[in-house]
Amino acid sequence: MNMPKPKIVVSRCFFEHTRYDGGIISSEIVKRLEKYCEFIRVCPEVEIGLPIPREPIDVFLINNELKLLNKARTVDLTDKMYNFADGFLENVKGSIDGMILKSKSPSCGLNDAKLYGENGRVVSKTAGLFAKTMVEKLPEIAIESEMRLTNDKIRFEFFTFIFKHAEFRSIKSKNELIEFHSKNKYLFLAKNEKIMRDMGRIVAQKGFNDEMLKGYHAMLVKLLKTPVKRSKIINTLLHVYGHFKEIINLEEKAYFMDLIEDYKNGIVNLQSVLSVLKSWAIRHSESYIKNQSLFEPYPRELDAIDIKAEIKDEERLEERN
Repeated sequence: MNMPKPKIVVSRCFFEHTRYDGGIISSEIVKRLEKYCEFIRVCPEVEIGLPIPREPIDVFLINNELKLLNKARTVDLTDKMYNFADGFLENVKGSIDGMILKSKSPSCGLNDAKLYGENGRVVSKTAGLFAKTMVEKLPEIAIESEMRLTNDKIRFEFFTFIFKHAEFRSIKSKNELIEFHSKNKYLFLAKNEKIMRDMGRIVAQKGFNDEMLKGYHAMLVKLLKTPVKRSKIINTLLHVYGHFKEIINLEEKAYFMDLIEDYKNGIVNLQSVLSVLKSWAIRHSESYIKNQSLFEPYPRELDAIDIKAEIKDEERLEERN
């Protein structure tokens, strides 16, 4: 399936020796994505002038304010980091689909960077200052860390978001908007039926303009950020099954219903059920069903990521540090 390439901001340390110790981070997820995405690489710490290698920096809570300081607390980098983040934001806003930032980093961590108190002891976890700015000011994109993406559900949601968002950004005409909404119908149904129908009403309006796209986009983002639930997926699978129940035999019907029950109970995975529906669509020449993105919301090769190896690599790195 031909899909537009998502445009993704990624931490440079996944590719280059930009860590404070001159190291590099191995991420199988990022490596796999590079073939299918356009990457914008960034290391906020290097961008604000810090050398490689460098003295580690951390986030401190001083007088109830987050401060980015060196270990000795003699250099305050807070304003530099926020200024860089704001400038970076202006350059990428409206042109990207997501971000993958380095976990636990004082600049890029997503609520998992160490937060130090005035006594120099860890008091909690917090967002890195660059990541904090991105999350607060770019709610319309998906932002994750490489470690959170080792979770199957989070990875599915992130991949689905960036590829559908990139596809939407490529729309240039009313016909393309209609086609986009049509081929994503069942994926959107599995996400949020109410928003899907509201989006359909926008598509049904006469004409085509920026306001229409803006309204549709706002709903699309909200829909894509709705986590998929098993009950909603089952409802969607039964909707697709409705296209075939009059043309398949009793044995096939019984087998499919058993599959649904097995999926509900966690005995089989979603792909097993989808494969049966896709095979019926091919056999009965149901092009509308066959072309639904529900079967492949993003390149299927991305599901072959060796997450276990990635976790082991990360654990070894943590032990060395």
